[in-house]
Amino acid sequence: MFQKATKYEAKVRLALVGPSGSGKTYTALRIATEMRALAGEKAGRIAMVDSEHGSASKYADLFDFDVKELDSYDPRQLITLIQEADKAGYFCLIIDSLSHFWSGRGGEL
Repeated sequence: MFQKATKYEAKVRLALVGPSGSGKTYTALRIATEMRALAGEKAGRIAMVDSEHGSASKYADLFDFDVKELDSYDPRQLITLIQEADKAGYFCLIIDSLSHFWSGRGGEL
């Protein structure tokens, strides 16, 4: 049986792919900022996990976000980072970039 559709909150899971310097970090921050603006007062802050040695902070004058810089990339810590962001009430979590958890120091390879 069909039933009336209802709107509910859904989480966006989005991957941005492109070569180095193509604007993935900027685009992620822009999307998160726009989503937060659309959500209104109930939206929390934006968090970013930066595995790019502080490169996300070059956008600190353009976007309002909190950052956690990493120097070791064991992929098991992603679970903890996601839980930390959720517990702290962040509206959005950007992980920039996942490739380090594969091939960076302490990564899967």
